[in-house]
Amino acid sequence: MFNLAIVEDEELERRALRSIIERNAHDIKIVGEAKNGAEAVKLLESERIDVMLLDIKIPRPNGLELLQMVRERHLATKVLIVTAYDYFDIMQAAIQYKADGFLLKPVRTDALLEGVRDCLALSAPEKAGPSLRLVPTIDTEEEEDSGPSMADRIRALVEGRAYRDCLRLVRTRLENIYAHKDVAPRHEVLDLAEILTDLLKETGRKLTAPMARQVEELENQRLDARSQYKVQELLCQITDALFDPGQEHGGSAGERIETVLHFIERNLSKGVTLEDAADFAHVSPCYLSRLFRKKMNTTFISYLKGQRIERAKSLLQNSDLPITNVSLDLSYADANYFCKAFKKEVGISPTEYRHQFQKIRVG
Repeated sequence: MFNLAIVEDEELERRALRSIIERNAHDIKIVGEAKNGAEAVKLLESERIDVMLLDIKIPRPNGLELLQMVRERHLATKVLIVTAYDYFDIMQAAIQYKADGFLLKPVRTDALLEGVRDCLALSAPEKAGPSLRLVPTIDTEEEEDSGPSMADRIRALVEGRAYRDCLRLVRTRLENIYAHKDVAPRHEVLDLAEILTDLLKETGRKLTAPMARQVEELENQRLDARSQYKVQELLCQITDALFDPGQEHGGSAGERIETVLHFIERNLSKGVTLEDAADFAHVSPCYLSRLFRKKMNTTFISYLKGQRIERAKSLLQNSDLPITNVSLDLSYADANYFCKAFKKEVGISPTEYRHQFQKIRVG
């Protein structure tokens, strides 16, 4: 059994990395997670770690400083750098400290598993443990994905109550479908709608009468590029029905926060406010604000801003929408303000981000 640690300051990123490893690599044990350099140092001192997934931008000591420490202490830990930045100086410094690999956010399943596999292959001669065994992966990035594979992945997310991951999966799949201008999206859209409605039947849930009519009407529509947002809204509503989010308003403080996170994810394009979220969760805005900071270790506004930026990244990567449309999709009234907000968080402009990502994919 190999030991792996995740060092990442974003909770959703940690969850995503953990989920991929746990689903696909049965011979790897995740022995710990850290959201900053100080926690990572304690982890290195208390656990034997074969591979560390290390975000370059964690709070101090930052990723490069932590990598330097690992090398100076002559630890056997293999280090995979995870970064949203493709800057030459960062890569050059990481290479200087002998990083064992690089993963560019958002990390794809196949890239993560291949990177981990390569690191463990380097460690294999020193270990008596079994080799890494990978379960076949399901990745919707490729257009060749079959319906059953997509169905299996959505089913697993429903069973795991991973609403936000499921919603992102459906949206990303649609973006990939509509991204290929030379292929008519009709067949793929109908397949995805069928997957979702079949899962509703499996779980004993039903569409509302208006939604059922909309699904039936899909058969008679052209479903060209102009239909993308209408189709997305419908399929997201079906995804909502798979999770029954409206029935999860009560419960413990943790459950209330989970409900609010679902609400944010579902309504990123509608200008979510603290008051809206509080009303949805049936609590006061002041109470929600305090509870959110306590449970999430960040403010409601900061979290919302971060989620909008992550959604923007996905749109920039998976579509050729103009920057103005991306900003409108995320309820930014002014494209210039969106560009400034994006650059402040990511370090580069939306246009530069899209060009860098395209360059990486081509390379």
